[in-house]
Amino acid sequence: MSIVTLCRQCGGELPKDANFCPVCGTQVIDAKPVERHRLLKVAGTPKVVVTNIAPGSVKIESTAKTDEVTVDLDLKLPQHLDCNISQDQNVVTVACRAKAGVWSWPLAAFNSGPRANILVSVPSEANLDLEARTGRITVSGVTGTLAAESSAGSLHIQNCGGAIKTRTQAGSINLKSVDGTVTARSAAGSIKFSGTLSKGENWFRTSVGSIDLSLEGQSDLTVDASIRLGSIRCTPELANTYQRRNHLTGCIGAGAGRLIAETKTGSITIRH
Repeated sequence: MSIVTLCRQCGGELPKDANFCPVCGTQVIDAKPVERHRLLKVAGTPKVVVTNIAPGSVKIESTAKTDEVTVDLDLKLPQHLDCNISQDQNVVTVACRAKAGVWSWPLAAFNSGPRANILVSVPSEANLDLEARTGRITVSGVTGTLAAESSAGSLHIQNCGGAIKTRTQAGSINLKSVDGTVTARSAAGSIKFSGTLSKGENWFRTSVGSIDLSLEGQSDLTVDASIRLGSIRCTPELANTYQRRNHLTGCIGAGAGRLIAETKTGSITIRH
């Protein structure tokens, strides 16, 4: 565990027993320690819940350690942030938010306000529940149940497997080398996928943006693709194809699973 004491005025690190900040000269009064790093021991498959309401990113990466979860916080103006790291058995929770009334969202958008970039290292098998208000979410090398949501940021999932649900209100979704059951929804952004889809129900939906799907391995899916304005292309052609101007259905393999792709404005491309 690593705890440093920061200046309440400028956020500079304070030496032990300092009476004044060496950076800005502000008198040290009840300076609050800020925890930036913690290593937590777990048994079995951990569940990691990260909620970043402050401006900033969330990044999850896998580690060879099977019994550890490591949390690192990269904080800008930490005196204006509330951050907490906690553990309840195998559930690790990380939460960061900007203190109310200190900084407006326009300032935060231009990097003038407080920021919290959260990095969590987890075992390769883990369950994740992730939320970021304005920043990007990145996950790599994890297998399990994964839910990631951002209000105004992009989502990047790579080399992951399991049941994966992603959602963003204003950003793109990129899923690369993914194996599992996938739901990807964006209100305004493109969606790209490469990997293997399971025989469950797989959804790709955006209101404004294109959908590009590259299916690897032996797929076994019933395809249902629809648009309002744009085009639908599938290479090679599907079996049992039915197509009209804005709608395409057909099968890849025996069609045991489902692949549903929908966009209102944009193209849909499926390669298999």
